[in-house]
Amino acid sequence: MSTPYQKLRARDVPDEPAGAMSAALPGAHDLLPGLLPALRSFLRRFMRSAGEANDIAQEAAVRALGAKEVPQDRAAYRAWLYRIARNAAIDAYRRRAAHAAEPDHVNPWGADRALITALSVRQALARLPHHQRRLLLLVDVEGLSYAEAARALDVPVGTVMSRVSRARAALLHIITQGERSE
Repeated sequence: MSTPYQKLRARDVPDEPAGAMSAALPGAHDLLPGLLPALRSFLRRFMRSAGEANDIAQEAAVRALGAKEVPQDRAAYRAWLYRIARNAAIDAYRRRAAHAAEPDHVNPWGADRALITALSVRQALARLPHHQRRLLLLVDVEGLSYAEAARALDVPVGTVMSRVSRARAALLHIITQGERSE
């Protein structure tokens, strides 16, 4: 099965001056300039200001240009770029939240609750059968659409949808079962 990502080899990368950021094949990022306005618009919905959205879009572009593997078709490239931008926005939000937290506004149990939830989900995922865990990781963790997951697994989209639904129900059952036993 082929992947939409192309692995780079040293002989495929043109000689560039020291400090150059691009590790992609020539032409791999031709879509980037056309996608930046829509990317900035997407980020403005989440950030406090247009300037902050522009900074995050620039950070996402730098991350994309420095990537070792780049999707080759337009749809995959767009989804990949938006995922990078979303992750950069989350990173910026976390940095801002870490700097803005004041001792009198901090919930001392909030971090514990988040940690307990994360551990509960991780343990429940580990108890799921491999095929259900793999689907949940593809769709819910990696952010693949049902169609992308169907292509990756070589099954119909409807099959992915029903299997994800059953996997989520099984995960919830495992988590709630563990809460009742404590």
